[in-house]
Amino acid sequence: MPSLQVHVSDDGLRREVRSKSKLPDLFFEVCPRDGAVAPEFDACDFALIAMLPVAMHAMTDLHAEFEVDSALLDGLDHFQEVWHAWRPDIFKKKIKISCDGEYLRVPVYNRTPNAVAAFSSGLDSTFTLSRHARGDAGRAVRNVQTAVMVHGFDMPLNADDGFETLARNGSAICADLGVDLVTVKTNWRSIIPNWEMTFGAGLASVLHQFSKAHDVALIATEESYQNSFPVWGNSFWTDRFFSSSRLKIESDGGAYNRIDRAQYVGRHRELVPHLRVCWAGPRTGENCGVCPKCVLTKLNFFAAGVAEPWPFPQGLTSELIRGMPLRTRWQKQFLELILSKIENKPSVDASIVRAVSERLDLADSAREPKHFAPTLTSIISPPFGPLRGKIHDLLGFRRAEGSR
Repeated sequence: MPSLQVHVSDDGLRREVRSKSKLPDLFFEVCPRDGAVAPEFDACDFALIAMLPVAMHAMTDLHAEFEVDSALLDGLDHFQEVWHAWRPDIFKKKIKISCDGEYLRVPVYNRTPNAVAAFSSGLDSTFTLSRHARGDAGRAVRNVQTAVMVHGFDMPLNADDGFETLARNGSAICADLGVDLVTVKTNWRSIIPNWEMTFGAGLASVLHQFSKAHDVALIATEESYQNSFPVWGNSFWTDRFFSSSRLKIESDGGAYNRIDRAQYVGRHRELVPHLRVCWAGPRTGENCGVCPKCVLTKLNFFAAGVAEPWPFPQGLTSELIRGMPLRTRWQKQFLELILSKIENKPSVDASIVRAVSERLDLADSAREPKHFAPTLTSIISPPFGPLRGKIHDLLGFRRAEGSR
């Protein structure tokens, strides 16, 4: 049985997870930016979260050579049950977890909870960070003190220059909002079995390393509730299973679609030049402006009535829209939502409206995209059983990564 150990450097900025077995080693390197305070190492819970998908795929039990939060252990038990039922091709076995002891932290009720937020400088995470930092989230508002950007998730480890460009734009947004930025470099993505279905665990493992000074961790939803799909690595259905008595994980922004989010961010023009949404183009840390993600984001600003300039090297044209690939059902749904918002507005550019309508007509006539968006029942029902995940992958059942 793999036995997890956590090794922390003398300065506390490098955390390594080793397993004394065939499971791969894991590292996290923390880098505070622009005078931010480094997260003080507090607990080893993050290591168990990070290695759980790996162990379930390898069908091996885990022992943690450290104490683990009891509430987190309860949540991980539910997490395993859900994901083994949904995707047994990836989460092959509900494993046994043992540890050297358990603990619970008594909540502090006499102060406003401090929050840390996952942040990529994209539209979704900027919307979450801004509305909390500006106090625009009503009763849900959290006292966000730190934003965390990860190098090794959407931005590959070998794209150092691209990540630094991304981090500079993130720093500009955080500085405007009065939030510290800390970046974390990790090889976690390289050791897990399936990025699309497991990245929520990776985010949670990073955020748990900030539990000493934070009570809540915010993860922006990638979709609105109307366009969400439960079987996805990060969702309001399952993110809560990573909560502990030290740190509550909260999904944020699901009541708002991407047009709503673009409209909100567009009201704060100083943020717009620093948005970085592109993952399909060259990993330069800049927006390519021509991939589906970039074109759809331009259309979101257009539908929201946010005037240019936008953070792209070129404007929105009919040619870009007509030539945009629609690779997933979600991209088609986004385009349908955009059309519903602009087709009856006399003030908008009619050529853009026609281009969106024609692109959807072409998609319908060509039965595009070729993939399908199956229901939850169709995914988990017999007779496909363990083959269903492979069927998904073969059919290209993917949503665009990096939308945070």
